Amino acid sequence: MIVPQTGGQRGSPVQTDPEFRVEVSTPREDVVVVAVEGAVDIYAAPEFKALFLASIGQKTHQVVIDLTRATFIDSSGLGVLVSGAKQAPKCAFAIVCDDEAMTHVFTMVGLDRIFTLFQSRAAALAMDD
Repeated sequence: MIVPQTGGQRGSPVQTDPEFRVEVSTPREDVVVVAVEGAVDIYAAPEFKALFLASIGQKTHQVVIDLTRATFIDSSGLGVLVSGAKQAPKCAFAIVCDDEAMTHVFTMVGLDRIFTLFQSRAAALAMDD
């Protein structure tokens, strides 16, 4: 994905992480898994937000965001997650992340009060069983 520069400056576009990918799956009718790969930064956030918010349907009861293949998340990526939680306040949100530094960010800024943190997708999917 290529994002054009803003602010009146002309130049080459800013390249987002070429490894950034989002995969959405529905293991059960009321469960959505959003798996992210690569850096979730200011350049990837618009694409991530569009896919993430579009994945939450009216029947969705649980949303699992799998960050095990994410290499980085900044405040814009965290903002996308908070935006999704606000859009669907009746959903249970789980974050799957086995990176200690990344999970520390969630606890440091208090997002562990909004999202339940898990080290594996299987544990997150078992949350609602």
